[in-house]
Amino acid sequence: MIFQKKQQGLTLLELLIAMLIGTLLILGATSMFIANKRVYKEVDYQGRLAENARFAMEMMIRDLRMTGFIGCAVRQEINNNLDIADDKELLSFVSKTSGGIQSNSIEGSESGAEWEPSNSADLTAADGNTETPSTIPGSTANNDVTMLAGSDAFTIRFLEDTNTNLCVNMTNAQDKLEAGAQTGATIPGGLFIDGGLYAASDCEATNIFQLTANASTEPFQLLHAAGSGIPGNKTSSLSKQYTTSGGNCNASPVDIHIFRARRYFIAVDQETNRPGLYRQVFDINANSPGQAPVEFAERLIDGVENIQILYGEDTTGNDRVADTYVDANSVGDWVNVVSVKLAVLFATVEEDFSAPFDTKNDYQLLDQTIDPTPGANDRRRRKVVEATVSLRNRQLSL
Repeated sequence: MIFQKKQQGLTLLELLIAMLIGTLLILGATSMFIANKRVYKEVDYQGRLAENARFAMEMMIRDLRMTGFIGCAVRQEINNNLDIADDKELLSFVSKTSGGIQSNSIEGSESGAEWEPSNSADLTAADGNTETPSTIPGSTANNDVTMLAGSDAFTIRFLEDTNTNLCVNMTNAQDKLEAGAQTGATIPGGLFIDGGLYAASDCEATNIFQLTANASTEPFQLLHAAGSGIPGNKTSSLSKQYTTSGGNCNASPVDIHIFRARRYFIAVDQETNRPGLYRQVFDINANSPGQAPVEFAERLIDGVENIQILYGEDTTGNDRVADTYVDANSVGDWVNVVSVKLAVLFATVEEDFSAPFDTKNDYQLLDQTIDPTPGANDRRRRKVVEATVSLRNRQLSL
């Protein structure tokens, strides 16, 4: 009888080989995990960067396309009844100068300097005013927001439809505007709020006014008394006594609009010390729910480092096509600005410390070369996005 010898254990060589194979498998799995994590982070950073760029550009382009919309009265005077200096404030809306085009429905600031053509210093370093951000988590009521020097900015003004018409003839130019919903439209109860800025417009005249009482139910009673609110109305009298078409609300030629005035600019957040895209508006402040509308600046998107803008000017003045693109300081006549070129430098909000330093100091934004981190490199991804926007309401045949 032959007895087989029982296995007593592994030899040292067998143990070393098994350990080597196990170590190689662990290293392979670890390297695959690290590579997948790096790819995931890269895709995530690039995705966030692209999403921020898409959102910012769509928002600015959409508003630029609305620049100067005043309803049907494109060849008539605009009557701004707000109690402000027409050439100095965000809420100014200057009447036509020639051909029915508003001279400051668009304004520009070159490198954070005074606004052209109004020469306003609002939000510049020389301004000294305090704006209240509404959407920054943990922000205080006294954060000072100043446009970033070296970055351009623009202001646009337009009317936005409320889907309501005048339904009852005014008895005189001081009378309330009684409005109702257009056919098929549902109007929210909070549309017409005390202190909000609105406009009545037909093909003969446009009047901008501040509402002086809530109008929460239909028919909406739009009061526009003088002397109350901020900025308030200079007068309660509109430029004309608006009437409907035979008392028919749906066939009424008088539209009710919301007056929109918006400034887009770059500023540095005091808490993070990082630049971002801001928008200055006159609206309900999220930090003060239930209060009347106020003028404030809100931070929209982090990681927007610079904007450069060129304005397309129709120098011949007869075909509404840009003959030249110049900066805000070089525009000859703002009435003839018919398009805008934007170049925006975006950066990831967070640094990827597994990535190399971004040492590029010559990002080309239109006619300017930008160094986003002068004197100190970082590990952020960056991209430049450009767009040319036609100001559709400046393309009307005059």
